[in-house]
Amino acid sequence: MQRHEPIYIAGHNGLVGSALLRNLRAAGYSNLVTADHRDLDLTAGDAVRSFFQASRPAYVFLAAARVGGILANSTRPAEFIVQNLGIELNVIREAYAAGVKRLLFLGSSCVSEGLSATDPRGIPVDWPSGDDQSGLRHG
Repeated sequence: MQRHEPIYIAGHNGLVGSALLRNLRAAGYSNLVTADHRDLDLTAGDAVRSFFQASRPAYVFLAAARVGGILANSTRPAEFIVQNLGIELNVIREAYAAGVKRLLFLGSSCVSEGLSATDPRGIPVDWPSGDDQSGLRHG
């Protein structure tokens, strides 16, 4: 990456995104593009398209996700997975359409003792928490 090229950090206020932002700044990258959730709803495809057309980033770090912890994920799993799929789809699609050179998708999982499951044969099964599991490769 060239230090002058625009780099978009989706999720720059979160734990990982804010660390990326600090480290890129410290390394001398000067054209860092960010947008707060109140200014850009990543689940809104038209808004994401307009943002990419206007900002034309060369690189994207996708660290944005709806997160809520174990309790929230276990009580509202569909809400989390639907919103995170929307974020991932919109950012990846519009990054591709805008000719972004590289996109790095960062995801996490939520794991807790005692929340494992087995299939009918007794074989352990991964039980996604529902937060930002959709973009991760399992297996």
